[in-house]
Order: sequence, then structure tokens, then C-alpha cells
Amino acid sequence: KIPRFRQVRGTGELYTSDTVMQNPKFVKATVIKQDELYNDKIYYFFREDNPDKSPEAPLNVSRVAQLCKGDKGGTSSLSASKWTTFLKATLVCVDPATKGNFDLLQDVFIVQSEKNWRETRVYGLFSNSWGYSAVCVYTIGDIDTVFRTSKLKSYTKDMPHIRPGQCLWGRNHTPPETFKIADLHPEVEERVKPVAPRNSPLFHNKNRYQKIGVHSIQARDGHTYNVLYLVTDKGYIHKMVEMPHGVLNILEIQPFQQQAPILAMTLDHRRAKLYVSSRSEVVQLPMDMCEVYHGSCESCVMAKDPYCGWADGKCVSVKSNLRKADPDGNPLSYRNVTVALFSRYFLCCPTESHAATYMWHHNGSCIQNCSSTDGPCLHFIENMTHDRYGRYTCISEENGFSQTLVREWLLKQPKPSQTLMQRGQAVATSSSFWLGFLQMMTLALLFQ
Repeated sequence: KIPRFRQVRGTGELYTSDTVMQNPKFVKATVIKQDELYNDKIYYFFREDNPDKSPEAPLNVSRVAQLCKGDKGGTSSLSASKWTTFLKATLVCVDPATKGNFDLLQDVFIVQSEKNWRETRVYGLFSNSWGYSAVCVYTIGDIDTVFRTSKLKSYTKDMPHIRPGQCLWGRNHTPPETFKIADLHPEVEERVKPVAPRNSPLFHNKNRYQKIGVHSIQARDGHTYNVLYLVTDKGYIHKMVEMPHGVLNILEIQPFQQQAPILAMTLDHRRAKLYVSSRSEVVQLPMDMCEVYHGSCESCVMAKDPYCGWADGKCVSVKSNLRKADPDGNPLSYRNVTVALFSRYFLCCPTESHAATYMWHHNGSCIQNCSSTDGPCLHFIENMTHDRYGRYTCISEENGFSQTLVREWLLKQPKPSQTLMQRGQAVATSSSFWLGFLQMMTLALLFQ
């Protein structure tokens, strides 16, 4: 039985011509809504036998095909039940440094753009004959441009007024002459390359990956990161973070109690969960597994996991546990400290990562910068005047990641006779203040 791409419901059954694909293995299909309803496209990804039979050519080639969602079929008896807007293009995933060609498409994941359909990203997982893997990223905009502007392979005549693959408004059918050309020459000349500027794989390595999922998360620094989940043939999941200059493999996950091949993986974006199945188990995994980064600020921050941040002495999830930086000025996010008017006070921020910079903020404005080589980041208030009450936060920044380490809300004393003495004490006399200060400086010198 010849594999075909079919429409089995709707206005009527449609299927691809028998000659436009050679022994295809379908991988993924998606619908992309464009600016005009009649231009909405179906894109599907597959691999097929390579028509190039030369000895140096790979046996298989990876493709993306397009169909107009509103395709009505042809007008003749031969084309009435056929897709008339089919075109296909080759997906390129080549490492320019080694010339290594990753030509076997294994899986595809689509990351929809909320702003512009052309910016929707296609993450393609490829392998080569050695079993090594690569991920190449394409945009729907680039794919659309290739289909709209490229010449047809081995077709040398002028293009008809209605181009092959063009979507038509209303109830119009593709003209018979246009369909005939596309049916005989379904492949476009231009190939689809990975995103600029490098036009190369996002990464490649010697692991044999089988499935890919991608989730977007906004970290504490305000930036949105794409996190890749890649299933290995050994039954593990590699969690990787896409950075401006490559990816970081931050975690290896064994989802089952007993190691087993992973048959399926589904991402729940709203709840930030992974669902993974084997032959005998189905498990739910949180994407924000922050507890695996032990209990230190340094291990939490240096993991560079955008789901996690250091707060209240532990590594917690930015999605469910780590509170945002008080957009409404809510004092419940802070440790309340009552400080006597005109007294002295100091705030202490731990500096556990030597690669980070530290800043104290007062009511949202930066008031002090510290270097990690100076010991704890201390902020001294010589004289507690009315304008110095309010919210104080210590923020660390490292390699684009920002974490809030300390939150204190300094409050006025209800009665002049009451002074609250706690860690980071508010002191009523000069001698007690300097005693605490000397103790802090001694600790700083000991741990330098």
C-alpha cells in the first residue's frame, strides 16, 4: 500500500499523488495560521528515499511539505480527490566545520510565536549513519519564503500565472495546468537552511536522541529561555537550555524506577509538566526539579536552570515558589524589621558565587554595588531617617541570570521606647552598632 498524506474529513477526501513522495516516513504535521484565512497552511515533515542514486549521496533525505488548508482538490476526474497545492523542500542540517551531514529526521517540535506566525520555530531532531544526533532550528517564515519564491527542480519553462503551491481565495480550484506542473515537479530547488546567522545546527553530539520537546520559560532576569528535553535511546532525558551562543546540558533525568526505553513524551506547557511512558509505566515529571541542585546558593545559580532561583535559603521554582519582585509593593514578600528612628542599621547579603555581582536596591533603585571578593555585601545606614524606611533587596547577577537573595522591609518603630533586636540588628546606641559591625567584618575576613 502506497503511503499518502490524506484528508479524511471536511469538504471531502483528499490524498497526495502516488509519485510525489518515495517511500515516505511521516514524522510530524502542523497547521500554521497566516494573516489571511485562505493562506493557512499545513506543513508536514517526513523523510523519504533519496532520488539521487549516486554513490556519494545519502540513502534518505529529510523533507518539509506544504499544503493549503483550504485546498479544494482538482477539477478533472484524475485530480478531483488529490491535493493540488503540494510542494516539498529539503531540510538541511549540516555542520559547516566538519561537513558532517545529519540527514535522518527523527522528530520535530513546533514552538509557536505569539507575535508573528513567521517567527514560529521548528526544532528538528536529526541523526546520521553513525548514530550521532543534531538539532537544527528553522523558522516558518524561511520555509514559506522557499516555497513562494524558489524555482521547481528540473522545470525550465515559465511559471504559470497561478504558481504551484499558491493558495486561492474563496471556492477557487487550482488550475489544471498549474496542478500538472506541480504533480510532475513537486520539489523546489532551494533548500531550507537553519536560522541565520550561522545556518548550522544548534548543537550536535554523540548521543542517540529519539524525541524532542521544547518549553519556553521566563527566568528571574526577565528573559525567556527555550528549554529542550531530549530522549535518549538508553531511556534518559537530557534537559538543555538554549543560550545565545549554543546550549547547556544541565540535567540528565531517569524517569522510571527501572531503566527502560521511553516510548512517548508529552509536554504540558500550562502546568510545566512532562508525561513520559514506557511499556509498563506512565510518569509525570515537573519541569522545575529545583531540589536536585542540593542546598547551596552556588549550586543553584551555577546550574543555570531558568526554572530555579535562590530564595529564603533554598533553591526554589520561579514558577510556583519564588515570588516576583513585589510589583504591588506587598510587604508580605519581605522579612519585616522594625528600626528605631535615627538609629544605625546594617543589611547583610551572602556572596557565595565569586563570578556574580551583587546590588542592594532601596524601593526599586540601586543604591550599592558589591564584588564577591569583598566578602558579604554589607549596606550600612548611619542614620535611620524617614526617607530610608521601605523595601531593601539584594540581587545577584551572573551570566544573564538574576536572583533575589535578601528581602527586608524596614518599618518605623510603633513606640519610641521599643527597639527590635534581630539578625542584622537595629541598634539604639553607637557602641552596640560597632560591635555588630566588627563581628560581621571578622566573618568576612575569615571566609575570603
